[in-house]
Amino acid sequence: MADIVLQRDVGSLGALKRLSAAASATAAGTGDSTTTTGITIDRMGFSSGSMPNSLAVAVAWEAVLATGKTLSIGYAAQTSDDASSWTDYQTATYAAVATGSTAASAAAGEFEVSVNLTSARRYVRFNFAEDLSATQTDTSAARAVGFFAGFDRLPQ
Repeated sequence: MADIVLQRDVGSLGALKRLSAAASATAAGTGDSTTTTGITIDRMGFSSGSMPNSLAVAVAWEAVLATGKTLSIGYAAQTSDDASSWTDYQTATYAAVATGSTAASAAAGEFEVSVNLTSARRYVRFNFAEDLSATQTDTSAARAVGFFAGFDRLPQ
């Protein structure tokens, strides 16, 4: 692909998809360390008529954290032949993405993951969980989005 100038229009080489609903968590309460199940994506359902072989995921998050307390994110990219029986394809345990620096630190960012879909089945989804280390008032919110690329033919 030496004739493609990627710096000018990389967006035309893939498709952006919402991978999850919005999720929120309260330390030691609702949503804390709870898996958010991703939206089922049919890799055959892209307009190019070919399946993507790569996925760049961003879990966009924001949090309010007490001093020294953390927000961590873990994930499981899953694959399926029938969109009902799922198998873990790529996983990672919790990784700290933010640490509070004051009594009520506000922080925001992205937790990025690259998934090679070359040997994935037809259906994929991206599950994630937020883990707050505090036991009181810390809160977080997150949502996963992904850029699918690596098609045999470009999306139209």
